[in-house]
Amino acid sequence: MSDEIHINVGGTLFETKWSTLQRHGDTLLGSLTTTSEYYNKDKKQFFFDRNPDLFNTILDFYRNGVIHLPTHICGWNWKQELKFWRIPVTDISECCYPTYIKYEKDQNLVNYIKNAFVVRTAEYQTHKVSCLAGIKQRIWLFLEEPTSSIAAKIFSVFYLLIVLLSAITPMLATHPDVRQKFVDIDILIYWVNLNGLNLWINKENPKEVMFVTTVAPKWLKDLDLFITIFFSCEQILRFASCSRKKEYFKDWLNVLDIILFFAMWTIFIIDQLFAEKLLENYELLIFYSVCYCLAVFRLLRFFRITKQYSALRILLMSVRASIKELGLLSITFIIFVLLFANLIYFAELRDPTTFPDMVIGLWWSVVTMTTVGYGDEVPKSALGRTVGSLCAVSGLLLLAMPIAVIAGKFNDLYEKNANREDFKKLHTIRKICKVHPASNIITLKQSKSLKNTPDLNTRELESNSDNKIFDIDM
Repeated sequence: MSDEIHINVGGTLFETKWSTLQRHGDTLLGSLTTTSEYYNKDKKQFFFDRNPDLFNTILDFYRNGVIHLPTHICGWNWKQELKFWRIPVTDISECCYPTYIKYEKDQNLVNYIKNAFVVRTAEYQTHKVSCLAGIKQRIWLFLEEPTSSIAAKIFSVFYLLIVLLSAITPMLATHPDVRQKFVDIDILIYWVNLNGLNLWINKENPKEVMFVTTVAPKWLKDLDLFITIFFSCEQILRFASCSRKKEYFKDWLNVLDIILFFAMWTIFIIDQLFAEKLLENYELLIFYSVCYCLAVFRLLRFFRITKQYSALRILLMSVRASIKELGLLSITFIIFVLLFANLIYFAELRDPTTFPDMVIGLWWSVVTMTTVGYGDEVPKSALGRTVGSLCAVSGLLLLAMPIAVIAGKFNDLYEKNANREDFKKLHTIRKICKVHPASNIITLKQSKSLKNTPDLNTRELESNSDNKIFDIDM
């Protein structure tokens, strides 16, 4: 049997030796026989319907033992070729491996962005839906996807204003000029003593005195009630229109809404029915205070508009993608805080006026490493100031690292998302050209008006693809 073998790849004939291919017997070419499905007995050659330009590199692998990937070829093509020829990626040359890894990372970023920006309407699009299901779909898109329609976009802006208003109302409720006085503190104490009650108020604390002797004005209470009703209705509609109830509870914003729902209505009920009990029941006061503190988290509803502003969502995705690096930073930060807390305590041990214990040293380490420096505790000895200098410099170097990591992730994600948005615009233009054949040339500048066009169905785009001409005017 001759050692020569003829291989036809996409119409181009290649000639090599059996002994060369059999160096890697676990690959497709290395395991070829004349009984293979790829063998043409009439022409006495093997035929593969593959790209002949890429096959030269594949053939060089059997000659040299490693794969060298040309950088001008898309990484996706090489992944498919290696898979077809059954060549493991571990045989890629060390000098070319970064090229392949870059493709894998880019592909992971693209998939990450796609999953984050997907409009979850597949359950409504796969089959015909009833009238009720159609109404639920429209309500869900109206509340959940700001870019689904102009009305949804207007609602998202109104929603943002309500969120900001809900954050301002608690601040106004604590301002002395806004609150209305209804009783003097001395009269209140006399009434409490007369009824044999225990008053928990510290008369020397002006903040506590203000809260028990004044009330929020009626207009502020009505405004807060309106905000509570608005968010309650919005939450009920959102939950009722959601077709996947289990998925609903996996979103932390939905869980936050549920917590705030009970907290706000609890505050309202206590204010209306048990306001006087707050003066005598300390446990009820603690419960009321916890609910009031939870209400502060209403501002986190702001993150719902990230679906309208892709740059903000990319920023959050960057932080999420950097969670491992941030975790490593936190551990390192804690170690350094503990280290400098010990050092500053022993450095100032001879001074009786500074750092009475290491717990104060922990506080000092945190505010020094974060370059806040309140100045409530400062070292006075030369050794203590040296430790303080090292602590401040260490904090600067340590906190600079995550900024670079998050910025790098943000740039990568932002660039990939920008490319994705441009690509979606071209698909939208193609769809319009299919509907209006007279418009054969459309520029990207003209397509800016398509920015708020809802996502088109991918299958529909593929089925409507044609050979229109696009003037890409950047």
